[in-house]
Amino acid sequence: MSSRGTSPTIVDVAREAGVSIKTVSRVLNHEPGVHESTRDQVLKVVEALRYRPKQSARSLAGGRSFLIGLLYYDPSAAFVGSVQQGATLPTKAALG
Repeated sequence: MSSRGTSPTIVDVAREAGVSIKTVSRVLNHEPGVHESTRDQVLKVVEALRYRPKQSARSLAGGRSFLIGLLYYDPSAAFVGSVQQGATLPTKAALG
């Protein structure tokens, strides 16, 4: 649990492990350049704090949220359905 009483954050993991936020990020993303003992320490803290990365934060940080915003001027069900279908069909095709 973080000091704010919410789910633990990467900052909490870094503080508890005694490393930088970037080091925690490298460990979580399986990047090279982290000493094995440091990696083990970070993973122990991740487990102890029950840290789970938020998928929404990871998506936004990576520039890929897969969200589409739609604004409607006609709230009828038929209109909304056709707009949603028109927006999602090309994206589904692009994603394969």
